[in-house]
Amino acid sequence: MDSALLESLLGTPSREREESWRYSKLALRALAQQAFVAAAADSTIAVQTLNRIDLPFTRGRRMVFINGRYSERYSDLSKAGTGIVVHRKSEKQVAISIATDSAEPLHLAYVNIGGESAGLWQAAIDINVHGHAELIEQHVGENGADVFGALNSRIELGAHAELRAACWSDLADSVSLLRKVHCAVGLAAMYSVTHAHCGGRLQRIESHIDLADTRARCRSRGVFALRGRQHADIHLDLRHNARDTQSAVLWRGVADQRARGVFHGAITVAAGADGADAQLQTKNLLLSPQAEIDAQPVLEIYADEVKASHGATVGQLDEIALFYLRTRGVSAVAARALLISGFCREALESIPSAELREYLEAMLQARLPQDSVP
Repeated sequence: MDSALLESLLGTPSREREESWRYSKLALRALAQQAFVAAAADSTIAVQTLNRIDLPFTRGRRMVFINGRYSERYSDLSKAGTGIVVHRKSEKQVAISIATDSAEPLHLAYVNIGGESAGLWQAAIDINVHGHAELIEQHVGENGADVFGALNSRIELGAHAELRAACWSDLADSVSLLRKVHCAVGLAAMYSVTHAHCGGRLQRIESHIDLADTRARCRSRGVFALRGRQHADIHLDLRHNARDTQSAVLWRGVADQRARGVFHGAITVAAGADGADAQLQTKNLLLSPQAEIDAQPVLEIYADEVKASHGATVGQLDEIALFYLRTRGVSAVAARALLISGFCREALESIPSAELREYLEAMLQARLPQDSVP
């Protein structure tokens, strides 16, 4: 990969940037040594992949992107309504404006398809919300040559707006994803986002959230489930920059075999942001001696009259709970699966749609280990 291109994807070199990539340097270095060409945007999506993005509850409100490029062939906005306006600024950039309240989700499906050589794609999307909206973002990948995707999103919530978002990835091991989100939350607005990430050679999910005005709120929940040599790096930077703002962050991580997970959650309460309420919690499970999870909760407070807490744990399955299930006739494999599934489920409980919640639970269940015991 061209060094200048890599720098453009990662940002200006600095000590802060080096520190943020501390636990993912080896995975990033391996990618940087590859020779990538521009990923094809006109590839045909395989039937099995089409089935994965064909969610019954988003038909008629689906935008499909192939290697970062919007595909009119596979998209369908026939039921999106007049309150959703889509504008293609360029080949690589799309803008979406949501001006009215909508109880139906808008579905953004990003499909990664490998070609004859390792492929690279870059894209950007701007989202402005001035009502109450629901957004679904899905990343899938087909097996084949390596694909490295870089998606940069900017989200702006106007006064009293509300955005409920769900972002998940279920990637082949040949796919790497660099996902950056910058979200500004306005006066009395609410940003609620749930993440679920599986698979991939390297996933780096960066969320930069600015509670920019009085009574702005954010709720961020997420889970990653890794196995093999998969690597996920979750980097959250949430800032309280106004009075009476609220944030609640809850993440779960599971790593099996030789997988590695990273969670860096930083909450900053700026000077003058009195009355802020900031809560951060991450719990993680290691399912094999070779798996590794690095949890870094960070809390910086520069204001008075603040309520804040943070905590992190990394451990193994509760042997007492396993023993209890075994005494009730549950097999060792089934007992482990039940405990792991229950551990992850808490991160998905805030999703209002029962259909979407069940879909993500099934996806995680398929990715979590069920057929072996240590």
